[in-house]
Amino acid sequence: MSRGLKIALGIGVGAALLALAAVVGFRAAVEEARQRVVAALGRGARIESLRVTTRTVELSGLEIPGGADWPAPDALRADRVVIEPSLRSLASPKMVIRSVAISNAYLSALRTRDGSMHVVPTLLEGSSEPAKTGGAAVAPPVRSVAIERIEIDGGQLEIYDASVARTPWRLHLDGVRAEVRNMLAPRLASAMPFELEGELEGPKRKGRLALRGQIDGATRDLDLDASLRGADLLAFEPYLLQASDVRLSGGVFDLAFDAKVRARRVHAPGRLSISDLALAPGGSAKAIVMGVPRDLLVESLAAHGNHIDLAFTLEGDLDDPRFSLNEAFGTRIAVSMAETLGLSVRGLVEGVGKIGGQSIEGVGKAARGVGSTLKGLLPRPRD
Repeated sequence: MSRGLKIALGIGVGAALLALAAVVGFRAAVEEARQRVVAALGRGARIESLRVTTRTVELSGLEIPGGADWPAPDALRADRVVIEPSLRSLASPKMVIRSVAISNAYLSALRTRDGSMHVVPTLLEGSSEPAKTGGAAVAPPVRSVAIERIEIDGGQLEIYDASVARTPWRLHLDGVRAEVRNMLAPRLASAMPFELEGELEGPKRKGRLALRGQIDGATRDLDLDASLRGADLLAFEPYLLQASDVRLSGGVFDLAFDAKVRARRVHAPGRLSISDLALAPGGSAKAIVMGVPRDLLVESLAAHGNHIDLAFTLEGDLDDPRFSLNEAFGTRIAVSMAETLGLSVRGLVEGVGKIGGQSIEGVGKAARGVGSTLKGLLPRPRD
């Protein structure tokens, strides 16, 4: 073998060994990254695979369980998550993520009896205790992350509401497409435009939900344009009925409102349309449905072609302990219902109970969903 051939062969073998070492090292680094991501996602989380390219990090088969007290098996899952970081920001105190694209995602949320909303508890509600080093508590360093855009394509959202039923009532959104822009974690101290649309499933039909607006994490100001079209009343049965022995058998409704919150004061004019309301046979004639006695409501709706349009406006100070969005919404709907149907508000007060009390208790339950959603979007003032 000539000297030149030996040199060439040696170089080739060395290059092959270096390439093999690089592959092994890269795979080890990716596996270590996968384990770190799983640990960061909380107890029981798993990722089927993690793939790193020159521009993106891709997670496949993401699953985060809900835990023992969670109403759904999974808190979050996604077939695919693609993260595109800004490479220049990786070594800076503020990391920039250009985009996060989530495909075929599922998210469950729990609304507790006190009206508070919870999502991904193992990730967002983990231990906040500082780490200890040498017996002394040491706060972990916090690195801010700016996410320019988060997109969800083809997702599902389930809300379990324990405030209206002993077994949490399930609301299911399918075909969810959502986008949030300009998110700054972890303090969310930025103005974040958002959009969401999806189909709200009911026993007999699907309604179309659309949300668009902006929330400012620093000032807690909110702009929200919301609409729900062609929704199934049966999907909201426990919110509308006060008596347990009364059941809906049909109905369709549209809801739209434009909410603005400035300096913790809410102003939200809106409209509610109800068509083809039907109740199952039986039940108490004194049962309250949307603030009106059952039989009186059915007779009045029949005289109006079983269709009614209601206008309402919510106003008040969210920090005033005397103000309740629930009661405000219920009162406005009850009064608007009476006025539109030609009923005497005085007669309702004398025959059923005062407006704002028993006569609107049923619709007040429905208000809890709208009111708590608005409150849940607004962070509490910081210490």
